[in-house]
Amino acid sequence: MTEPRILVLVGTKAQFIKTAPVLIEMDRRGIGYWLVYTGQHSETFDLLESAFGTRKPDEVLVPGYEAATHMKFMTWTWHFWKAVLGRVRSPRWQSCRVGLVHGDTASTLFGALVLRLAGIKVGHVEAGLRSSRLLDPFPEEIVRRLVSKLSSVHFVPGETARRNLTGIRGQIVDTAGNTLKDALLMALDAAGPVPGLDTSPYAVFSVHRNENLSQRAVFEQLMQVVVDTAAIIPVRFVLHPATRERIRATGWLERLRATPGLELLERMNYPDFVALLVGSRFLMTDGGSNQEEAAMLGIPTLLLRRTTERDDGLDDCVQLSGLMPAVITSFVRKHAHAPWQVQRPDSESPSRLLVDALVPMLNERDDG
Repeated sequence: MTEPRILVLVGTKAQFIKTAPVLIEMDRRGIGYWLVYTGQHSETFDLLESAFGTRKPDEVLVPGYEAATHMKFMTWTWHFWKAVLGRVRSPRWQSCRVGLVHGDTASTLFGALVLRLAGIKVGHVEAGLRSSRLLDPFPEEIVRRLVSKLSSVHFVPGETARRNLTGIRGQIVDTAGNTLKDALLMALDAAGPVPGLDTSPYAVFSVHRNENLSQRAVFEQLMQVVVDTAAIIPVRFVLHPATRERIRATGWLERLRATPGLELLERMNYPDFVALLVGSRFLMTDGGSNQEEAAMLGIPTLLLRRTTERDDGLDDCVQLSGLMPAVITSFVRKHAHAPWQVQRPDSESPSRLLVDALVPMLNERDDG
């Protein structure tokens, strides 16, 4: 293993899942990296480390924390900046030539800012996604645009993302897909042959985005959607920490627990979640990663959003609801008892292409 010259910042579960294949590829090649968890999320990280076989982080900036509410997020933000300001000039961080941030979360933006403060070249993984509307989704779209301004290397997951960055400063590297593909293949392999559909049909439901949780009318609508869906087909509702807190705060927890056919599930290990998807009849979600997984697996999926920055699966197995009740009801009735055929992604590795592009940068200094 070479001396670490890459600083990798990971803040959320989705970022971990999509970054793990990159870490594994660097381990395979003996490329040294310094792994830092921001602490924005910590729940299930130990399970993910075990599932993917990744090592423990070298540093955790805010240990044992879960920024699941607005107040907790503000507290995490304070502790994050307090932690990093003492590190940006440390010999370990200063020895790194490239830093990787992923996606469109607060950890992404804060991480990019910190890397620039440390004089480290910023590499943005999953760059170039755009909704074309500055405030929708909020704050993710703003984060994407700001991080693109701060980045020197943009790892885009395809041609659409590349076109979105036309005229942007820095190097653009097309990884021919999202690194999630590698994680999904690992999860499918861990489960062995893809099992057949469960003889007792069920649907999977998952929401967590700020745009849905913070708007009371939208949140109430989505909670009613899951109740109405459970009257047609059993539903397994996977609770993100922020969703769980919102359900408790709004009095929905007991109502959901009392709903026949509805099972509330805590977040689980990634291979278990993939197995849950494979065994279901359809997925209802607001998650971007879920949309990508659905497109690769071929699972019928309804996006519980007004717009999406991704084109994965659209006009195929993925349908954008626009939060329109008629669209939601029609989708549920159409797919509740209709089997679907599981697909397997091809083996071309976005993580391998990403690391291929990283290697020549390791002896370069950021030229600003």
